Amino acid sequence: MDFFDLHCDTVTECRKKNRRLFDNDGHLSVCKANSLDRWAQVFAIWMPDEYRGENAVEYFDDIHECFRSEMADNSLYIRHCTSAADMESCFSEGKAAAVLSVEGGSALAGSIERLNYIHTLGVKLITLTWNAANELGAGCLVKNVGGLTQFGRQALRRMNDLKIIADVSHLGRKGFWDAAGCSSVPFVASHSNCCAVLDKTRAPSDDKYFSMLRSLDDEQIKFIIRSGGLIGINFCNSFLGDAGDDGFEAVYRHICHILDMGGEDVLAVGSDFDGCGINPELAGIDKVPALADYLKSRGMDNKTVGKIFFDNGFNFFKTML
Repeated sequence: MDFFDLHCDTVTECRKKNRRLFDNDGHLSVCKANSLDRWAQVFAIWMPDEYRGENAVEYFDDIHECFRSEMADNSLYIRHCTSAADMESCFSEGKAAAVLSVEGGSALAGSIERLNYIHTLGVKLITLTWNAANELGAGCLVKNVGGLTQFGRQALRRMNDLKIIADVSHLGRKGFWDAAGCSSVPFVASHSNCCAVLDKTRAPSDDKYFSMLRSLDDEQIKFIIRSGGLIGINFCNSFLGDAGDDGFEAVYRHICHILDMGGEDVLAVGSDFDGCGINPELAGIDKVPALADYLKSRGMDNKTVGKIFFDNGFNFFKTML
């Protein structure tokens, strides 16, 4: 099958735990993906909230070197792509297409010049915040939440110019609507689920508050549908449902909620592999074909499943890059 995944933390985990991308004991590796046909993977450089300024720059540079090294070591199987033509070339050669992203605008260290430099490295997507505040704006866990800062608006406009896709996953609600008013092109929620599904299906739990803040409400989903963005369904267990109810069936519920709102053309997968706890049914890129089969068994047609797992993501990136 074909698979376009909008988000994983695998490269960061490779650097932190001395893993190799070709084969490892995490959620994602070249070996685990060997049953896939066309495979495009967005690899995130995750920025911890505690890093700012020069510390953030040094951290980013370190993880980026790991990404560069892994691409070189696995060049027979996967290649860093910065355009649709690059991706199509990879597929024609039987290779996977790697897209580089940054999870947390602190990597910019408050500098447009730094954004310009990151662009030269081939970064094609930036998650504006992680959970806390940074120079661009307030993440979803900031109390008395603010929106985008003046620099955040400036950076977002420059990202539009550079064709770097903005990602609103982890952004606070006000920041989302600031981005909606500021961005001249569609953006993505690369790995975010549905508040309404969590609210209707799960019992109260310690992590419910965070899970709701990290998920999209219906007005946000409607905006992304209207504007032609993307929503990547996240496999994180607490963002899908309660323990034991966070596998295939939970993914189906979140997908159905967006489909019922008319979102067939904006649905994608943002697995969050190697970045969170995941139900064993979903915990690995090798489990993706079984998830697709499950959705078909629940009545989803091949065309819709194809859109979710590959076509919507690929078509969006072809347009935006």
